[in-house]
Amino acid sequence: MAIWPHDAAMKQLSLHACLPRNFRSILNNGWAERRRNGAAADCFLEGPYCDEKGWLWCVDIANSRILTLSPDGAWEVAHQYDGWPTGLKLDRQGHCLIADNRWGLLRLDLATGQREVLADSFEGAPLHGPNDVTIAANGDVYFTDQGDSDILRPYGRVFRWREGRELELIAAGFPSPNGLVLTPDERLLYVAVTQANAIWRVILRPDGGVGKVGHFVQMSGSLGGGPDGLAMDAAGNLLVCHALAGCVIVYDRLGEPIDRIQTAEGLIPTNLTFSRREPGRLFVTEAETGTIQTIRLDHPGHHPFTLE
Repeated sequence: MAIWPHDAAMKQLSLHACLPRNFRSILNNGWAERRRNGAAADCFLEGPYCDEKGWLWCVDIANSRILTLSPDGAWEVAHQYDGWPTGLKLDRQGHCLIADNRWGLLRLDLATGQREVLADSFEGAPLHGPNDVTIAANGDVYFTDQGDSDILRPYGRVFRWREGRELELIAAGFPSPNGLVLTPDERLLYVAVTQANAIWRVILRPDGGVGKVGHFVQMSGSLGGGPDGLAMDAAGNLLVCHALAGCVIVYDRLGEPIDRIQTAEGLIPTNLTFSRREPGRLFVTEAETGTIQTIRLDHPGHHPFTLE
């Protein structure tokens, strides 16, 4: 039985922007062959993030680049390189932290275009392939290391990176860890576990230690996908992109589904972010159509810090 009844009231995203044709190409950067069974795409939008000025940042994995969308709807290529960027966040200093499925955790200086590798190995072995990244209020960086993990190969991991310290393994044994987000009090870290079609939670202790890891929500359905990007609103509700199910599902802090938001078009909502300028405005990247979709919700998004 489906967790969400078909006759339940449903909201719908609307189209905000579409990546223009002259921004689309088949790059053959190796990502489609490795991660999509050879299914090429002229773009694959992921990892959206809004800055204080109203610009929306996102990655285009298929074309190895970071894109920006201005408040007046103009697209630009902010950075292009030989990698597979799958998620990004801006830190307090305005640097772009990139979860790169090929090269590791990167930090991009947007003023100079210089990239720095923050983490590409653990205990002498290469990372499997980072997928997404989130930043705590104190600057700690959490990222998922997904690779090709799945139910039969549950070797996915979550790491914490701190400036000047060794890379720290937070938890392991995930079948395809994907998006991740901290609760407003930063006592819990939610992780989208795509191939388990579930959201797991990791308890974070005040002393920096890690408590138990367990299930928060068991999802159902989709055409071979599962939960992808995550976001948190200021009320503590968790928003989940359900890739290949064509929707965003909202859960309250007890794990009860309270909203289902259908995509305007396409079945692959990959990730989502709240506006910093317009409270409650949600933006969603949809990879099948190469679009940014949007809706105004009741609660503003949770942002752990203000960008400088």
